[in-house]
Amino acid sequence: MFKDYPKAIVTKDGESVLLRPVKPEDEKALNEFFSEIPDDEQWFLREKLDDPEVLHDCLQKLNYRRTLPIVAVREKDGKIIANLRLHLSMARCIEHVAHLRVMVHPDFRSLKIGSWMILDCVKTAMDMGLEKLFAEFIAGVEDAAIGAALKLDFRHEGVLKDYIKDKHGGYRDLIIMSRDLQSKWSDF
Repeated sequence: MFKDYPKAIVTKDGESVLLRPVKPEDEKALNEFFSEIPDDEQWFLREKLDDPEVLHDCLQKLNYRRTLPIVAVREKDGKIIANLRLHLSMARCIEHVAHLRVMVHPDFRSLKIGSWMILDCVKTAMDMGLEKLFAEFIAGVEDAAIGAALKLDFRHEGVLKDYIKDKHGGYRDLIIMSRDLQSKWSDF
């Protein structure tokens, strides 16, 4: 599953970055990463990963058969600048699909790192024999990620109106997107 990692990419501004699976030893760097995500965005995380105890627990229970966590690490200093998780199902009726979540550090969002990570996730999912990827985005918060997903052939599947409540009590729509996968790269 991880035989192709680490993978080297170069950002739009020429930074050398490695994509690789998360390891328990990443705890300090991941704590730093999540602590630098703005509070308004932390609010929308499904797990409270900015809490060191919660993150520690997640890292101790890593199960790559259920979740594939990939990080983007800046080579010059080892700083984690993005995080992607591919959530797999153990249920046979939906074992052909996976859900992805990606978060990029605010200082690195204009460098196409999220796009690289989603593209890598598509390739990894195809190699695993998955048939479909799903992603959920919060309207008005993750618009750049929605744009990146559209460029990578994700399509809108639906909108859950007022599904998300922000920390100020306002409601936001949840955008559901998917991408069908082929067994080979010929679909690009």
